[in-house]
Amino acid sequence: MKKVLQFAGLISLALAAVAFILMMATPAIIQTLVGDTQTVYAGTTAIFGKTTSTDVIIGTLTNTTKPSVLALIGWILILVAMIILALGVILPLLKVKALEKFSGVLEIAACAALVVAGIFMFLVVPTFYGANGVKPEDIPSGAAIGAGWVIGGIVSIVAGAFAILPACANFFGKKK
Repeated sequence: MKKVLQFAGLISLALAAVAFILMMATPAIIQTLVGDTQTVYAGTTAIFGKTTSTDVIIGTLTNTTKPSVLALIGWILILVAMIILALGVILPLLKVKALEKFSGVLEIAACAALVVAGIFMFLVVPTFYGANGVKPEDIPSGAAIGAGWVIGGIVSIVAGAFAILPACANFFGKKK
């Protein structure tokens, strides 16, 4: 257990990076239309939105897709958690006693950010369609969260669990 605790912050950082990459690189929403036709919304579209312009005979047709607020917040939370976890890995190397107490607070903050971000990843479908003016009852029945986002949400929550391990071990280890 001590070996895992030594590297818990590093493991959590690696898992958070995987969740971050999955969030950016995989489809967020896959909407199955009639037959096998699918509309795929990329993770970056769900996070940041997208504007496309198409030249037509009479002018230019512009289509704007608004981002999901929770996807954007989740993206920011994972990014912040990765910075916090990187600090948690670097600060103990400095061997400053005053920073040891601060590392527990960092671990708790990273845990909270990663767990909340993981939950927000699972809520992308209703929040994305809501941001684009679709009422909850009108969300297409063929719309589903992408597999990468499901895996990313699970990995983010697991990363949060690894982030809190050292703080829990210190807390429970001191009580006798």
